[in-house]
Amino acid sequence: MSTKLRNATHGKVRSLASARTDHLAWTLRDRLRERLQGEQAAATVDWGLARFFPEEIFEELEPETCTLAADWLAFEFLALYGGSLAQEMAEDDPTLTADERAVLLAWAEGAVPGFFRVMEASEREATLSRIPDEVPFVARTLGATVAPGNVVMTWLLPTGPALHFGLHTALLDERLTDGFRHVLDVEMALLRRQRPRASWDDLYRGLWPRIIWYLFLLGNGADVTCIKAPPGPSARWDGLPVEGAPDWWREVATAVRLHVDAVARISENPPDGAERLWWDAALALNPRRSRPDGWVAGVLYVFRRYILGDSLVTQAEVAGECGVSVATVGSRARQIVKALGAAEYDLRYVDLLAPEVRILWELHCLGSIGSLVYGGSDLSSVPPETRLALHSMLREMSRRLRD
Repeated sequence: MSTKLRNATHGKVRSLASARTDHLAWTLRDRLRERLQGEQAAATVDWGLARFFPEEIFEELEPETCTLAADWLAFEFLALYGGSLAQEMAEDDPTLTADERAVLLAWAEGAVPGFFRVMEASEREATLSRIPDEVPFVARTLGATVAPGNVVMTWLLPTGPALHFGLHTALLDERLTDGFRHVLDVEMALLRRQRPRASWDDLYRGLWPRIIWYLFLLGNGADVTCIKAPPGPSARWDGLPVEGAPDWWREVATAVRLHVDAVARISENPPDGAERLWWDAALALNPRRSRPDGWVAGVLYVFRRYILGDSLVTQAEVAGECGVSVATVGSRARQIVKALGAAEYDLRYVDLLAPEVRILWELHCLGSIGSLVYGGSDLSSVPPETRLALHSMLREMSRRLRD
């Protein structure tokens, strides 16, 4: 009899603990939404929305469309002074309890984004399988109505031992699932050119804005299976420490990051691409000991001139910044370009969320699916600057016709 009492009590304690966890997640989620809509976060949210929905691709947005960015803004996009908005709130909101701070930090670090197929569902909980890696999850729905077979778009938030649906939850038309799987595979192929060890968590968290863009294509009935990743090489460096690398190689990598970070328009990813460029060059050329500044200058010039397509940068300018001769910049740059076959907007090294990169990818996708605007043309042979100009001209014509 005592055993039965202990089991019954244990069940009630678990139920109470679960209710408390759900209440914490519910209330904290609402407070975080309020934070995103408040004045304190306005500048960062505006900055993040401009990155999520660049006006060159997205023109007029309905307010509800912006909610697609909510979880990415809260947990992934970096705030102006470092750290996500959820981390920032955990650190500077004096009204939060210790438990609430801990949960916010857990959400920032461990939120799991994705499109999930509902395998089983009860009143408060759902068993999910993420597309396309089929990783299983069990999550508390917090009032969202789901049924087996639904495909749910959300970020799963770790709250103690449980996962909860995120700030924004929506259902994907099940008929679009196959096309969606295809474009996710294409995006992973592109990401793994940069980061050979990238996971599906990396893809969903980092490239959520690109993933959301495909919903507009799918919603318009586009045959996205025609979209393929254009051919090209992958990065040599996998992001891990290079065994046996000389200390001065690491000095160059650090200096390259500092230089690029200082001039980047937005701070997340450009230094990553520049560092990949250096490590790929080092692995390809295996340079002997020499002045690190010369290699820093060569990488910076190649990155700005060839990768980012900055036609205004000069070797003399970079030489002055790095304290080396113009001849040194030219020599190192030529070695790097020849060894790597570096090209303008090279997918190994560019920021995949940069507006220009996304415009070029939009053109590629629209051309692949036979868009009326581009006539199904193969735009791969058109120089990037010409494609950007074409895109700008067509957008401006569209605006004038509407006005």
